[in-house]
Amino acid sequence: MTLDESIRLKTELLLEGLTITDEALQTVGKGGLEKVFWVFEMTPVTHKGSGDGTRPLPNDMLLPYDLYVDVRYNPASPFTVTRSGETIILQKNKKEICEVRWPNRPDFYDKKTRSGEMMKKVASMRGDCGLRVCFDNACNYFVKGEECKFCNIVPARQRNRSHVVTIKEAEDIYDVVKEAIIDNPVCSHLAMTAGAAKDDGLGNLPAILEKLKPLLAEKYFPIVTAITATRNKEETEYLCSTGISSVAFNLEIWDEKLFSEICPGKTKRVGRQRWIESLFEARDLLKPARALSSFVVGLEPQESVLEGIDFLSSNGVFPIMSPFIPMVGTDYEGKQAPDADWVWETHEKATGIIYKNLPEAFCDEIWEGDIGICPSCTTTKLFFDFMRRIVPRDNPKRIMSPGSVEAFV
Repeated sequence: MTLDESIRLKTELLLEGLTITDEALQTVGKGGLEKVFWVFEMTPVTHKGSGDGTRPLPNDMLLPYDLYVDVRYNPASPFTVTRSGETIILQKNKKEICEVRWPNRPDFYDKKTRSGEMMKKVASMRGDCGLRVCFDNACNYFVKGEECKFCNIVPARQRNRSHVVTIKEAEDIYDVVKEAIIDNPVCSHLAMTAGAAKDDGLGNLPAILEKLKPLLAEKYFPIVTAITATRNKEETEYLCSTGISSVAFNLEIWDEKLFSEICPGKTKRVGRQRWIESLFEARDLLKPARALSSFVVGLEPQESVLEGIDFLSSNGVFPIMSPFIPMVGTDYEGKQAPDADWVWETHEKATGIIYKNLPEAFCDEIWEGDIGICPSCTTTKLFFDFMRRIVPRDNPKRIMSPGSVEAFV
């Protein structure tokens, strides 16, 4: 299997999902890392596990070339994970493709914060190095009926109440970060996000960032905050002064008309122009390519998303991409996912544009995680994998890495 074949496999798995036999699930939640719906439920249908429902789905899956991919249950998928002896095998249409492995389960999943909260309900792990926190799983856009049509942050929380605490206290986040990054390091960087705050501002993020400052002084670790655009320049200046390494104000859609239709809350509460202004303010305050904006690839024409990627990258903003899937509990549930060939072509063209306009995004620091995410924990996206095709290098290997896997065909 070549690198391109492995990236293609990851692309298809993100779009088409998979099923898993009971035998293959037996190690998940023990030695393997179980699924925690920390922000979204990124599956076309909901699924609690298998058999009697007591065995959870795995969180991520390791493919050849050290590519981690998000596990998305879909009973209509041609992909199946099964077990052969002690080996976990991925099949497509009953033909063996490669060995796969679950990431190792970190010890902090069984520990509690000082308040008595289970740590994995406060922060979860992606791949083998990324700590993830959704500090507020509520979203004010849902309250007003103005939610983004592809998003299920609130329905996911309602269906999976045992997975996460809705609003995380700063002290609890501090305890998990100290445990997972400082005291018994299994993670090397932190990504934080949340739904839209009631005041359309920063919500409880300032209290969290102030609480984390002593830990940053003890040991630097990259932090990215993926939140709604700031209301004014003062908020951007504050955010960028807290020690974070990057910010993500995610436009999601570039076409102005489609942005208004698909993201009504973002349009009414903040406005597209303010979103762009916030990105430019952060660009001027942070290191190069540390102002980020994600696009949901598959909800607008290719020409439109490439226009947005060209505009942002030529203005110093790092555009990242997330393939659209019709998630359960959204307005688009049941909608057709984009074609894998189209997603591949869009990513290939977009990556070439970014490399031409913003070569700083391909630097070693960013590859190692200085934007709060890296190739070894970005399991729901493909942009790092396509960057690797332009600037060849291995994915970072962390403390928790379960090692490489074997490709059969």
